[in-house]
Amino acid sequence: MEKEELKRLEQKINFLEKELYLVKRQLIQAKSENESSVIQKAEVHTEPEKPIPAESAQPIMEKEPFDFSVERWLPKVFLFVLLIGSIWGFMAASQNGWVSPGFRVLTGGVISIVMYALGERFSRDQRKLSITLLSGSIVLAIITLFSANILYGYVGGLTTNLLLILIISVGLWASHKHGSQLILCLIGAGAYLFPFIFAGDERNEWLFYGYELVLFFVLMTFSTLKRYRIAWNIHYYLLYFSLFFFAAFGVGEITLTVLIPFAIQHAYILLLIVLNRDERVNAEMIPALVTGSFILLGLLNDVYTAVPLVYYVIFAAVYIGASFIEPKEMKRTKDTLLVLGFLHMLLFLFELFEYDWRFVLIAIQANALLWLAGRRESYVGFAGSFLLMLLSFLGMVTGSQADFFAIELPIFILAFLYVYLFSHFNQQASSFLNVSKTTMKAVLTGLVMFFILRLTEFIVIGWDYTPRTTAYTVAIAALSIGYLIYGESRKDMFYRWVGIIFLALALLKFFLADLVFLDFTIRAMILIPIGVIGLVLSRILYKKE
Repeated sequence: MEKEELKRLEQKINFLEKELYLVKRQLIQAKSENESSVIQKAEVHTEPEKPIPAESAQPIMEKEPFDFSVERWLPKVFLFVLLIGSIWGFMAASQNGWVSPGFRVLTGGVISIVMYALGERFSRDQRKLSITLLSGSIVLAIITLFSANILYGYVGGLTTNLLLILIISVGLWASHKHGSQLILCLIGAGAYLFPFIFAGDERNEWLFYGYELVLFFVLMTFSTLKRYRIAWNIHYYLLYFSLFFFAAFGVGEITLTVLIPFAIQHAYILLLIVLNRDERVNAEMIPALVTGSFILLGLLNDVYTAVPLVYYVIFAAVYIGASFIEPKEMKRTKDTLLVLGFLHMLLFLFELFEYDWRFVLIAIQANALLWLAGRRESYVGFAGSFLLMLLSFLGMVTGSQADFFAIELPIFILAFLYVYLFSHFNQQASSFLNVSKTTMKAVLTGLVMFFILRLTEFIVIGWDYTPRTTAYTVAIAALSIGYLIYGESRKDMFYRWVGIIFLALALLKFFLADLVFLDFTIRAMILIPIGVIGLVLSRILYKKE
């Protein structure tokens, strides 16, 4: 009985274990199904996307990258080949008498219109080919108009101007519509160099200058607004080329009439700089500004035998005034304008005065420019002030030694003031110079020595040769003693060594150069005081504490 009950119990236990295993499996399966349903619900009930603002939803027109891909340049190459081949074909047909001149002009106009229409048609799906066709159509239209006016005389001057304005307007619209800088560049290249005024039936220089300036205003303003750097430079410098070409090879001459359009162009660039507050754009204008300034100076020297002083005054006032108008953010532009203004002030001083004391005014100008450079932390201004100070010293050295107190002494005083201003700005916490104090002491020492030598030269200017050379030795020795005293009083090791070096230099010069020309009396008169002073200084400077 007990065995049977044990078997029954074992069977029940086995049955319960199986049931428990099945229950566990069902629980695991049910749990996994529950997790998957939760995940699906989470995926279905996602948060709605935030609406895109209207500004960001608009398509952003990015500038076309400048690359050398086949897709970009291959159509241009074939278009160029086509144009050259067409020109040669028309030349061959003309030589053989196959086509009349009128038919050539008509054909060029029709092909230009067809190319423009195809360019507009391909603008959606083949942009690069479209830009190439549009650019080629503008160039071909200008060439056709040139042929109709100059080669065959079918179109008069007034009609040519109107048609050229129409072509340029169409090109500007195409450049704006498709955002293409290439079209704008080709418009300038074709319109500026259009030679109908050089050899056409309207040989009027005022008409030429007026046309060129209007074209310049339109293309430069458009390029500035669109931030087209390449087109901006092309349109700026092509006007230079056109004006010079007309004056040199056309009916114009280098006269005041030529100066007027250059001055208007330069004034327009200054206006763009003042009105534009983009430092990147102004940086593109700086080379043009400097180039225009020097070209105007060259034209002034060609037009006038002696340049009127009022021109220098006007230029200096305009540049310096524009420099102060420009905000602090336009640092490079402010510095360039300031230096150009001081350059014209320098030219004004050279033209106004004929005497050496004009170099005193240049030294004053150098200090003023250094002060402004320090306030603005301008390296360009500092370099300009340094060059002005060097020019002042050069004029002083080449001038008459008899005017020491009238010319040289004021320049030396201003030179010491220049060093003081430099040290003042150099010692500031946010200094842009960062020159070591040792370097400043060396510069000041060289300036002092130069002053002592020039003063000695003024004193001994009427002496004989031998005493004159010995006077320099005495001056250097006196300078060395002064530096020794100053270095000890200030506990400055640099000036102590300067005094020792000057003393050694004086003794070396005395024994090697002066001794053979002096008698014993003068030798004693020089060496005994130096020896006594040296012993006293040695006792004072190096006594034990």
